[in-house]
Amino acid sequence: MHVHLSLARYAFVVLATGMLTGTAMAETLLWGGRPEFGVEYEYEKMADNQSNGNAITLIPSLSFKNGPIHRIDLMVEGERDKEVSGGITSFSKLYKVAVRVRKNVPLQGDLGMYFRGLIGHANSDTEKYFYGYSDAALRYEHGFFGFIMGVRVQRTLDGTKGHDLNKFRLGPSFDIGEHHELEFRWARSWDAHTYAHESDSYIVEYTYKF
Repeated sequence: MHVHLSLARYAFVVLATGMLTGTAMAETLLWGGRPEFGVEYEYEKMADNQSNGNAITLIPSLSFKNGPIHRIDLMVEGERDKEVSGGITSFSKLYKVAVRVRKNVPLQGDLGMYFRGLIGHANSDTEKYFYGYSDAALRYEHGFFGFIMGVRVQRTLDGTKGHDLNKFRLGPSFDIGEHHELEFRWARSWDAHTYAHESDSYIVEYTYKF
């Protein structure tokens, strides 16, 4: 766990330092991408209506207007889970480090799509595993308002059991001036093998655009 967290801290410090140099410097040193920094909070309510999880994710990013990839994110997440089973309550912690890329596809007028792919590593009190997911979503953007609706397919990459999920996601976003964005998401998860309802998540994310 310490190795992965040390690498995550190092990568975060390096990218955050570059972001603070400003947009003009970023165009020279960061391949023409616009730096952004996001903070995401997620509350996950499990299907048993007793267990839940709370997670904070830091998301330093680079956004590109042109090219094969329009956005790349480094994601550093810490999560605290509460599990209730047989009347006994237990708590656990989970840490994740991941890299995610995004491709935007315009359709017509204010309507478009995006596709995302992620590869990451998770480290909990009881297990470690590599995982990935792919997103596809329709997006509507008009002025300061946006809305997305899409699906996510998440799988472990090393055969670890219990983390293969399919998700449906939707929610609005709001641009607040040139530098600020606020997003709200609701997501429902199902077990990819049994199709049982796994959880509902409520997510809010703030992004500052340099």
